[in-house]
This record gives sequence, C-alpha cells and structure tokens, in this order.
Amino acid sequence: MSVHEKTFKIRLRSTILWFIMGVLTIIASLFSIFLAPFSLKIRHKIALIWTWCFNFLARNLCGVKYEVFGKEHIPDAQSIIISNHQSAWETLCFSQIFPPHVWILKRALLSIPFFGWALKMCSPIAINRNNGIISIKQVIDQGKERFNNGFWILAFPEGTRMLPQHRVRYKIGAFQLSKVLNAPIVPVAHNAGYCFPKGQFCLFPGKITVIICPAVYSVNEDAVNLMQTVESCINQELIKLNA
Repeated sequence: MSVHEKTFKIRLRSTILWFIMGVLTIIASLFSIFLAPFSLKIRHKIALIWTWCFNFLARNLCGVKYEVFGKEHIPDAQSIIISNHQSAWETLCFSQIFPPHVWILKRALLSIPFFGWALKMCSPIAINRNNGIISIKQVIDQGKERFNNGFWILAFPEGTRMLPQHRVRYKIGAFQLSKVLNAPIVPVAHNAGYCFPKGQFCLFPGKITVIICPAVYSVNEDAVNLMQTVESCINQELIKLNA
C-alpha cells in the first residue's frame, strides 16, 4: 500500500470530516459537564458515540475501510491490547473491534481545549511521560482502577505515532501492568499509517488491515521477556503488511 496523491477531492473530504468532528468535539466537551455525576461506564458508552462518528465519516466520506483478521484470538477474559501506533485511526476505531477499553495516553492531551475535555469522558489512563518511574506508577495505579471497573486497556508501547516501516524500542509500563493484573496481552498489528499518515491532515482512501495475534500470557515470564515476545510477534506481522 502506498500513500495516495493529495487530490482536491481528498482534501475537500478530509476538510469536511474534520469540520464535523470539530463541531462534535465542542458539543461533546460541553455535554461532558452534565455527565460528571454518572459512572465511568456510562460516560464511556456515551463518549464512544464520538469515536463511532469518526469511523463512520472516515469510511463513508473519505473511503478508509478496514478488515480484521484473527478475531477468534480475542479472549473472553479482560485483557490488555498492545498495538503498534501509526495514526489516530487505531486510537478511535479499535472501539469498533474490541470490548470497551480505555487508552494509555500522555496527560498533556487532556489540557487541549474542547478536545481534551471530551477525551476525559473516555476515562483514559493519563500519564506524565517526562518521568519514566512516575509514569509506570501511574499506568499501574490507574490501570488497576480501570480494570476493576470492567474496562480492557489499550496501550501503544512505542509511545508515539510512527511512520510505516519505522521502529522504536517499546516502553515497559503496559507489560508491568499485565504482570500486576495477571491479564492476557492481545498483540495487534495494522497498517493504518498508509491511510492516515502521521502529521497529515488528509485521510487517504484505502483498506486498513488489522491482524489480531493469539493472546500472550504472563505466567512464568518477567515483564522484559513478555515485552520482547509481544514486540517480536507484532513486528513479524508488520513485515508481512510491509508496514
């Protein structure tokens, strides 16, 4: 898959998508004030309407479709989803594939006017990435709380969006959380960066492939070995996807 040319049609459709999402973000942020008294689960379900709207517009307006392989590998038990990170697409659209989950993300995102306020409704695990020790503690403390509330957890251990075929070392926080929770890890690989590249305004038409690998269990493995196992699994699938 290659990045498409930025035609007038692609620019126009992307502009319409972001205009609609901008309006919805403002509405969601203002509406979040009235949701404060409700439980995390109720706020989360309502917030998912926002992510559903993005997926609907991406698919039907911008032509960004997707196919999923390996759905049979999704465990019945609560799990931690570990995925490569190439775009905002997987952050928002994995809600259409996996059980209700929360994201691990940098705390600074919650300070963005309107967007950050709406994001809080999704009950993310917000961490300070400037301090590795503190961020790991935040992942574990908040992760235990979200897990106890019935949520799965979605982590991008690269820590930032990467261009296709670029790699960085994984961060260990989510794997330490897996050990604490004794929760399975579901490795996921995808090539969304070709349809929605890092740093790009435009969404390019195409089909994103999402591959769900068999769950990895933390029994008898320390966090480092667990991380290496999952990283190797994801990277093998990315090679097949040329991503």
